[in-house]
Amino acid sequence: MDSKVRVMVHRGIDLVKQGRFEEALSLYDQALSIAPEYADAWNNRGVALYRLDRPDDALESYDKALSIDPHNLDALRNMAFVLRSEGRLDEALVFYNAVVEETGEAADRESQATVLVGLGRLEEAVEALHMAYEQRPHPRFKEEIAAVIGMIQALKEGSGTATPIKD
Repeated sequence: MDSKVRVMVHRGIDLVKQGRFEEALSLYDQALSIAPEYADAWNNRGVALYRLDRPDDALESYDKALSIDPHNLDALRNMAFVLRSEGRLDEALVFYNAVVEETGEAADRESQATVLVGLGRLEEAVEALHMAYEQRPHPRFKEEIAAVIGMIQALKEGSGTATPIKD
């Protein structure tokens, strides 16, 4: 990869951190005009677009990144996050499942569990959270497990649902 393109992308990342999303987007577009097959530039372009409240455009950029590099974890995570934030939970779960398959990381399992709760698949959510806890015994995971188990019990007792967990 051309070092000029890498510098442009890293400068874009800095601009995003500063909240200068339009400028970052311009840099990503310049980088992609030079290196259109640079998956990281497409992914970071998606981040800027999402921050500009353009989720559909962000999803297109993540999709392009993934068409170039189907195992790009940042693009997979970002795609899942945007889909989840748009309420497209079934689609988000596909991407979270792909991330968990690649990494098995506790934080990714927690995100997967959040979507499973949103889909009402509570037993699967508990399983994902147990796996996260086994990998990284953090008290937050125990609290989330207890909350989802409470939701399951409330449903069995017919008393409604509890508030879904947040990540």
